[in-house]
Amino acid sequence: MTRVAKLKESSGRVRYLTEQELPKLLAACRASKNKDLTLAVLLALSTGARQSEVMSLRWRQIDLKAQTATLYDTKNGTARTLPIVGDALEILKDRAKVRKIDDDRVFPAGPRAKSEDAVADLRAPWEAALAKADIADFHWHDLRHTTASYMAMSGVSQLEMAKLLGHKTLAMTMRYSHLSPQRTIELADGLARRLGL
Repeated sequence: MTRVAKLKESSGRVRYLTEQELPKLLAACRASKNKDLTLAVLLALSTGARQSEVMSLRWRQIDLKAQTATLYDTKNGTARTLPIVGDALEILKDRAKVRKIDDDRVFPAGPRAKSEDAVADLRAPWEAALAKADIADFHWHDLRHTTASYMAMSGVSQLEMAKLLGHKTLAMTMRYSHLSPQRTIELADGLARRLGL
């Protein structure tokens, strides 16, 4: 086996919302006729949760007083708690006042759903919001990269990011967090000042 070369691992996709794209996407989501889109995008951005984790949320997982949502069934098999903050918290509080008592889903599917467990389908409104915001080559999963990248640019430690994103290794967290060119210039400029250069 000493002569067998290891396969090179893909570096992964590097795409996150720029500072110019982020407000445009949020405005397009808020302008959408779909009431679930804005909340789902805000939860994805503020928590770094996967689309399936956001869309499968149940009210019993949410504690509005503690401002948290607990995920029990995650990709890596470990439960984790998500913070619910900002606009997402306010929308959830409003939605909790008018939710159906007999339906525990935060994002229930419409009346024509084929399953009692079906959740809202956001594919069409999501694509429409991206088109309205004039954002190309952006997938829902890139919201997770956006969260990690903005945390990295804000000085959040890799360990803290791993905890929030639910990664078991820091190597995986590093694949998700990217620094913008402007942030790398800021860091290098700070280093130069510190070194007296």
